Amino acid sequence: MTDNSVLLAVRAGILMLALLGATACQNVKPKAADKPQPAPSVETQRQQREAKRLQQCQQELAALQKINPERYQDNQRAFDSLMSGASQYAGLRARVNDDTQETVDALYRYKVSRLCAEIEQSVLIGLAERGEQVK
Repeated sequence: MTDNSVLLAVRAGILMLALLGATACQNVKPKAADKPQPAPSVETQRQQREAKRLQQCQQELAALQKINPERYQDNQRAFDSLMSGASQYAGLRARVNDDTQETVDALYRYKVSRLCAEIEQSVLIGLAERGEQVK
C-alpha cells in the first residue's frame, strides 16, 4: 500500500468512526427556527475528543515507522483492518437494531482505544530505548 492510499484509508476510517459516534446516541428532535443554538452537547464533545484521539493515534503510528519499522508494519496492518471493518459496519449500521448498534459501537471504540494504546506504548518504549543508548 502506498503512503497516499494509507492516508486515504486512515482518513476514511476516521470519518467512519466519527459518523458512528455521531449516530450512536442521536435523538431526533424538531428544532424551532427562532431558538438560539445550544452549546455542544456532551455527546458532541465526546465525539470530538474521539476524533482528536484517533488523529493523534495516526500521528504516533507515523512516528513509529521511524522508531520501530517492524512494529509499525504490524500496527499499520491492524489499523487498516480496523478502519476497513468500521467502514463496512457503518454501511450497514442503520439496518440493525439499537441494542446491536450499541454493542458493536462499543466494540469498535474499545478496539480503537486498545490499538492506539499499543501504538502509544510502542512509541514510548522505542524512544526510551533510544534514550538509554545515549551515554
